[in-house]
Amino acid sequence: MADLNFTKKDLQKSDFKGHNLAFANMRGADLQEANLSEANLKEADLREANLKGANLHGANMDGTFLRDANLRGANLSSATHLCCVDIESSYIDKDTKFPTYIKIRWKSERKYTCKEIQKRSKSGRRHHDQRVKDKGRLWGNRRANDERRLEVDRRGIGLKGRKPNAAAKK
Repeated sequence: MADLNFTKKDLQKSDFKGHNLAFANMRGADLQEANLSEANLKEADLREANLKGANLHGANMDGTFLRDANLRGANLSSATHLCCVDIESSYIDKDTKFPTYIKIRWKSERKYTCKEIQKRSKSGRRHHDQRVKDKGRLWGNRRANDERRLEVDRRGIGLKGRKPNAAAKK
């Protein structure tokens, strides 16, 4: 695998159309108005990158790190494997174009809600095999141990303070 290290490089208006940039390190790179359409950005590190006005049409965004990335005015239409978790950790505006499976509802100039539209099968059921990002990995931390509860703990909560059954004593 080639070393794809573009950390803090000036790549404005570069043409990466259809390139395989899987696992590339583009942290802090200036990719303003770059053409990344149909590029493979699987697990690429685009944290703090400037993608203002970039063309990411049809790009594979599977596991791409976008925290603090500037996606204002970027074209993400037809991008695959993009999640609301990715979008909410980056900077967007009303000019940013999203795939049809992501709906942005603007509440004000800066506040919005992001919703992923799940496809339904012919039976009308939603697919539950959607990718969910591990927020701990995305933000670089893990949940505290007290937030993790075992099944035994959940069952034990209802038993506290309950008196033993009279029939069980006999």
